Amino acid sequence: MKYGIIANPASGKRSLDEKQKILKEISGVLKDVLIAGLDTTSPEEFSRAACDLSQKVSILLVAGGDGTFSLVMNSVSREVPLGFLPFGSGDVLRHTFHLPRCPKENARAILNAKQHSIDVICCDGKTKALFASIGIEGSILLERNKYLIHDLLGFTAYGLSTLKVLFDGYVSADLRVSMDGREITMSNSLTAVITKLPFYGYGFKVVPQAHYDDGYLHLLILDSGPFGALYALATSLMGGNRVGDYYKARDIHITTSTEQFLQRNGDPEKEKRTDFSFKVLPKELKLIF
Repeated sequence: MKYGIIANPASGKRSLDEKQKILKEISGVLKDVLIAGLDTTSPEEFSRAACDLSQKVSILLVAGGDGTFSLVMNSVSREVPLGFLPFGSGDVLRHTFHLPRCPKENARAILNAKQHSIDVICCDGKTKALFASIGIEGSILLERNKYLIHDLLGFTAYGLSTLKVLFDGYVSADLRVSMDGREITMSNSLTAVITKLPFYGYGFKVVPQAHYDDGYLHLLILDSGPFGALYALATSLMGGNRVGDYYKARDIHITTSTEQFLQRNGDPEKEKRTDFSFKVLPKELKLIF
């Protein structure tokens, strides 16, 4: 088969029936396609299904959100070309690569798409990501999950979570950052963003300097208070963030004065810690768009 679609049953707000209907329409567009994943019940089972499907097809399409794409990227061989069908909420990949919002339109575009070599981030020597951050985003994403359970829409849940965490006594951190042998210190940091992509979810252009194939990691450190953070979000929606300290490097090591969450591709870790390392892997990912 030329195409495989690995579909996450838990991504986004669409029901399983809606996803099956959309995937059937996409199958009509792509013709030569296998579909798997909707019957999986855990991330581990989904990862195995992605790995199995990747060995039967020429191109693997990920139907889900940014977290789903990260899970697949870490589960299949780097030689497998990947595409993205946006079924999630924030969809950073959709905004970055100017993909159609409609999965069916995206499938039509894939028929004529080209393969691109994309840099990725190696986090702590073991996990690959396209964007990550240390600090407040992990807390916001964990809080957002509570709202999603109560059927609030993705952007509404994200906004309410942001306000709650920002104004509810979030503990910032002092940072010691080593970048390609150079060291800096920053006080009272809300977040340190390490990314290959300019966008966060929902169209927020948080690190406009970032590029997916330039061989560098892009680091933004935001040390403003709650109102400064809201201003950063506002400018991010109006062409590109203008707040924070920006750097680029190939290797970044960060230690924090207080324990913080790491989030990778919109998926926060469950435990806080104080030591983090990142390295660029040039042209590690084959992406179809």
